[in-house]
Amino acid sequence: MQPAITVEHCTSAAAWATAHDAMRQSVLEQAWCYGEAVTAASAGKVQAERWLFRRQDRVIALAQIFARRIGPLGRFVRLVRGPLFATGLDRAGRDAVLALIRAHYPWRQRCLLWWLPELNGGSESENAMAQIGLRPMVTGYSSIRLDLTPPVERLRSQLDGKWRNMLKAAEKSALLLEVASRAEGTWHGEAFAALMGEHDEHRLENRFLGPDAIFYSAFADAIEGSKDANEDALLLWAHAGLHQGRVRPLAGILLLRHGRGATYAMGWSNEAGRLVKAHYRLIWRAVAELKSRGVTHLDLGGVDTERGAGVARFKMGLGGEVFTLAGSFV
Repeated sequence: MQPAITVEHCTSAAAWATAHDAMRQSVLEQAWCYGEAVTAASAGKVQAERWLFRRQDRVIALAQIFARRIGPLGRFVRLVRGPLFATGLDRAGRDAVLALIRAHYPWRQRCLLWWLPELNGGSESENAMAQIGLRPMVTGYSSIRLDLTPPVERLRSQLDGKWRNMLKAAEKSALLLEVASRAEGTWHGEAFAALMGEHDEHRLENRFLGPDAIFYSAFADAIEGSKDANEDALLLWAHAGLHQGRVRPLAGILLLRHGRGATYAMGWSNEAGRLVKAHYRLIWRAVAELKSRGVTHLDLGGVDTERGAGVARFKMGLGGEVFTLAGSFV
């Protein structure tokens, strides 16, 4: 008989980072600074609740959960891409953690729980969620995970042939590439503001529902206050030099680091940047930058082959592993 699992409320960025690094996967939505950014961007209306699950002295799982009170109706609770599980955890332990989370946010206490678990799609995951009384509501989320542990030369050889040819063409351009890190104190506020402005305009034009500039700014600010979290924001941008003393990016990307992992958060390019294939150079430079910082895998931030076929082809050209989660449950 396995020892009982205990649940611990975590209030330490350092303890959370240690536990997160010990999990099988590193996920942005379970990062400490992600929780801080959600709270800040909502002006405190949404609170992050962080739980560690232990079997004896070992952390076997963790879950960062977001709760918002809706007056007398109760609380709306979201768990996105969690819990995360330790390597080697058996199915019984996994199911016990799922049940403990469900029991902590019951219907009888007016908790409406919306849950996207970090479980692969399929009947096994659906059955596990059904056992705790939840039913599927939204189909599975898909993304691509790029393993960064091989040497750069091997990663380049794994690129799709057309992608590699585009990279070669991009490398012949005279664009200047720059990298800024919030955690390392090399942040470039002017370039960040310029890219965030373009990002928000793109969101409005295309009715894109992803995070806005307020959230990304809050994430970057959270790094300053949570230096024990082993997290960072990396900004990479391409330009042709200063214009009237100001930075005018032609293209840029934002990467959010969370322990051993990182996530491609946003990217933008104007027509001039697209003509010289700037994004190919930026992503490839990002691979080198992340490897140099000890990052072992890059989540390319979701793929949608129906509504974003061109972006999906670009991401798949990097040669990563496509994965699909079980979907959202209520």
